Amino acid sequence: MARKLKIVVAGFAIGFPLGGQIWMMLHYMLGFSRMGHEVLFLEDSSDWAYPYDPVRGLYDIDSTYGREQLERFFSYFGLSGRWAYYSGFENKLYGWDRERLDRYIAQADLFLNISGVLPLREEYLSSRVKAIIDTDPVFMQVKIRDDDWTRSYYKAHDVCFTYGYNLPLGQTEVPLSGINWRPLLPPVVLNEWTPLESAGTAYTTVGSWDTRGRDVELGGHSYSWRKSIKYEPIIDLPGSIPGGIFDLTFSGMSRDDGLRFAQHGWIVRDAGVLSQNPWRYKEYIRDSRAEFTVAKDQNVMLKSGWFSDRSACYLAAGRPVITEDTGFGRFLPVGEGLFAFTTQEQIFEAIQAIEAEPERHRAAALRIAREHFDSGKQLGYILKETGLA
Repeated sequence: MARKLKIVVAGFAIGFPLGGQIWMMLHYMLGFSRMGHEVLFLEDSSDWAYPYDPVRGLYDIDSTYGREQLERFFSYFGLSGRWAYYSGFENKLYGWDRERLDRYIAQADLFLNISGVLPLREEYLSSRVKAIIDTDPVFMQVKIRDDDWTRSYYKAHDVCFTYGYNLPLGQTEVPLSGINWRPLLPPVVLNEWTPLESAGTAYTTVGSWDTRGRDVELGGHSYSWRKSIKYEPIIDLPGSIPGGIFDLTFSGMSRDDGLRFAQHGWIVRDAGVLSQNPWRYKEYIRDSRAEFTVAKDQNVMLKSGWFSDRSACYLAAGRPVITEDTGFGRFLPVGEGLFAFTTQEQIFEAIQAIEAEPERHRAAALRIAREHFDSGKQLGYILKETGLA
């Protein structure tokens, strides 16, 4: 067995304790733990955003809800107490005391910074190897190009990974800013998503409806971050598929949009309510017939290769995925269990294929998850690329 490592997984969960976010952090924590390594989850609010309480539906200084949610969730997987949270608003460290935390970080072999949310305090830079994962490709590369602080932040790490799997090839207009990006797929602890025997009922997805302020300019073109505009051309989809059930499970959807899409046959749900409980989020995915979703124009138009960690969970649950083409067909098998579309005709073809042979496509989805998203493989790759394996 390889040497047992001390690993810090730095991320964002207490500040936004919703299903998809907590599961993303858990896959890193639990994945490394089951590989035999010692892990600690670290979160630092800095001063940029109050923690969110989804039950009350508001942002507040009080992080009690998020801390309790994370501890309950981690405890179930044998990770009780394996977290520390610094609240910049309260000037208080929760979970671990300062001396113990600083000692662990200084002794850590790997400081893995997911999404670059926490501030790079001096004590956080004392680990042997520091790596960062860009989970928002294109947007982040443009920000690094245009902002000196962000560029310095990323370059303070020894290794930079990106979910924009095609970007390191240098074949798009996306600037790389002299960073040696390593491509990465989102890891999933597969046996936590054991497929159900049922075929499922609805084509579903979960996400944010209308995120503004993150559009980017490249080569004289503007590329959108918003998903809402992508659904307008396919608003009539449910009526075009006899017997098909299609969910829109989004947060931030206006009442008018919700009513309008419901009138066209979509089942509209509130992702904020669904995702309050990470177990409900998981079962929603496992109970689905397949995922049908769109992608942000930034990734679609520039073919970044981005692939959603949520979609990876659908595959792990043996649920086929139909998603907009971001160029992931260069490294993932498509056409069986996983479908990339650019036209409405391709959406219909994918649905028809799944409906004709559901068991075949469920098996293919699980096979793709095992071959490409297994946490042991992806986290092992991280350790290899950082020189720790």
